[in-house]
Amino acid sequence: MINLRLTCRNVVKMGSIALVNVVGMAIALATATILFLTARFELSYDTQHKEANQIGWLYSKSQTENGIRYNSSMPAPLTPLLRKEIQGIEYASRIASSSILLRNGETEIESTNRFVDSDFLSILTFPLIDGIKDPLGDISNIVIEETMALRLFGKTDVLGSNVEVMKDGKWESRTITGILKEISRNSSIRFSSLLRFEQRPGYVEEKENWHVENHDVIVKLKNQKVKNIDFAEKSSSFVSQHFTSSVDRIRKSGGIEDAHGRIFSLNLIPIEDYHLKSFGISGGPPFVLPWILLTVAGLIVFTACSNFISLTLASSLNRAKEIGTRKIMGGSTAQLVLQFWLETFVLCAGSLILGLFLVWLILPEFNASLNYRLHLSDLLKLREITLFTCCFLVMTIIAGAYPAWKAARMNMLLSLKEGISHRTSRLRSGLITMQFCISILLTISTIVISSQLKYMSDLPLGYNTSKVLSIPVGKGIDRNLALSRMRAALSKETFVSAVTASDANLGIGSDGTSRRNVLSFSQEEKEYSTNYMRIDYDFLKTMEIKLLSGRDFDRSMGSDSIAVLLNRQAAQQMGGIDKVLGKQIGLNGGSTVIGVVDDFNFQDLRKKVEPLALSVNPEMFDIEYIFVRVYTSDLSYTMARIEKIWKEVNPISTLPISFLDQNAQNLYKKDRIFSSIVTWGATVAIVISCMGLFAIALLTTNRRIREIGIRKVLGSSIFGIIRLLSMDFLRLVALAFTISIPIGWWIMDSWLNLYAYRIEVEWWMIGTSTLLIFTLSFLTIAWQTFRAASSNPVESLRNL
Repeated sequence: MINLRLTCRNVVKMGSIALVNVVGMAIALATATILFLTARFELSYDTQHKEANQIGWLYSKSQTENGIRYNSSMPAPLTPLLRKEIQGIEYASRIASSSILLRNGETEIESTNRFVDSDFLSILTFPLIDGIKDPLGDISNIVIEETMALRLFGKTDVLGSNVEVMKDGKWESRTITGILKEISRNSSIRFSSLLRFEQRPGYVEEKENWHVENHDVIVKLKNQKVKNIDFAEKSSSFVSQHFTSSVDRIRKSGGIEDAHGRIFSLNLIPIEDYHLKSFGISGGPPFVLPWILLTVAGLIVFTACSNFISLTLASSLNRAKEIGTRKIMGGSTAQLVLQFWLETFVLCAGSLILGLFLVWLILPEFNASLNYRLHLSDLLKLREITLFTCCFLVMTIIAGAYPAWKAARMNMLLSLKEGISHRTSRLRSGLITMQFCISILLTISTIVISSQLKYMSDLPLGYNTSKVLSIPVGKGIDRNLALSRMRAALSKETFVSAVTASDANLGIGSDGTSRRNVLSFSQEEKEYSTNYMRIDYDFLKTMEIKLLSGRDFDRSMGSDSIAVLLNRQAAQQMGGIDKVLGKQIGLNGGSTVIGVVDDFNFQDLRKKVEPLALSVNPEMFDIEYIFVRVYTSDLSYTMARIEKIWKEVNPISTLPISFLDQNAQNLYKKDRIFSSIVTWGATVAIVISCMGLFAIALLTTNRRIREIGIRKVLGSSIFGIIRLLSMDFLRLVALAFTISIPIGWWIMDSWLNLYAYRIEVEWWMIGTSTLLIFTLSFLTIAWQTFRAASSNPVESLRNL
């Protein structure tokens, strides 16, 4: 019968070894739990919808001369034909993002809106508090989220009520036919209102236009999983019929067919993967992020378990007499194994309790720093409890079973002898080496990721983001009039350098939105595709974009309203700057190229700069953002002053103003989160490894204390003894470097390939991680060995 009291007494007798084990394991479990919760959250995106595995996000794949190009923007006529012409599609809906102004009585609120088709709520099954059978069946209907209902009406029981929507400068009544519950944060599509796609500004002009691509499309398949079908094959005849111009354009431009003979195809990505494989302008986090988090969590727990095994093996040698005595007294190997494992279980249970307490302490700060909403209660679900329990049991078995078996099988007679020599355990050496391999890999990753993020922050974008304010115009106002009034008001301010506007923000502003328009056109019997931005006069001046050839837009020249500026990429795809300058191209029914500007990164740095056309044509798209360049050292005063002026121009505006340099950095928010998590993981792994190394060095020096005394009596110096005691451990660290450096180099080089603009993995990065880990390891060992080497040899030899 195992004596629990004996187990607890043995644990207490372990002293510092037990403390290192418990603290190290607790830190590892706390870190792993938080990483698990983060990965779980990232993987849970869009899984809440009924039959989510049958829902797909439509995108096109083009085999261009410059490589494969993906695009999720679609033309307006496409969706109504999908269900009619492609078998197996049950529902399809367009999705376009835009803010709208809603009014109930005197209450006016700006809403994050999605223009969608009637099938939308049949595809994405957001839970309704109340609603009619087909909430979006009529184009005059509107669906709102419960938070918006509370803000407008002060209650959610508003089914059948009317709310006014600002459209083209006029208020129009809409009937509320559905109230949705608050949308969870793990949804790729977030909004506070839904309107029919036909209500979108510019719909009438675009509904039959296959050359304007400016919205997304989602579909739901009929009794088929998206992952199980070849949608490119299924839609091949549809593409042949409706995308002839796109296919011809790519083929004439040097496109190369893929293995299936396709040069342009329509494909589906499962909605469950969209968050991690987004083709949008800003994208989501890297697809591998959740798996990297889980891998780091596993490596950290493995490091702690390795510590546990190494320390248990080392300390078991100090319990040799106890083991021998218990065997003589009739203790069986099975009883000893169970006793040792029970001690391990007690230590692991204590670590788990302490680890969960640390999670409870750390999680609020973690959420605040990285903008997550993770809760410890997320673990209180059957699947998570089962997984957590199994992992805990496996961990205790791994950490305790082998050391217990090894200790219990010690030779009974040898374990009772004095002065027995002990060879270094190969397993322990291997575990120490693997621990430091993990620490080195994570340290290299931290340095490379941080360097890449700094590189992207410092890389010239082709326009100057410094001291430029981005003002979302919002709804319910004549945008051109607002721009004119804003420009007039700011002309009186001495700190204002230039004012302009655009239909798209640069980066992601504090309103959280981004936009992209893609237009196709014919030119000299060839088909071309380009990104398109509606801008206002002084755009180049405000953004400090370099004009390579030609001239800028001029207010005094009325013909400039149908002229365009091209970037270098757009000019090169049409034959070069000299060939296109002054020529009329087929864009917008006929536009004259008056100038060519240098390439600037209007998208993030994961992508090369794509062709772009700039136009001041007011008939194409409405301006959505006003940009103001200032020259002042007091940015806080300047911001407050501009906010006051904007409030006078647009009293109903509620959207926050932001700085353009902040917008550019917002594109890499997920990358910075990734960097922070890897840095945190590396720090934890290093701390745990050094704690284990310190404890093992303590046990080793204690066992060799008499040897140290003899060497000192025979004339060995303190430095010589430190070198003797440290060398075995430092050899293991050096071996870890030999293994880790090529692996770390390969992993980080592969990760950097995700970026069109990237650094190279340089030797100084490897050298820095080498120096850091080696220094910490040496200091960890040297402190303990110095104490042993400087001790009085008389004390150590007294009982010889």
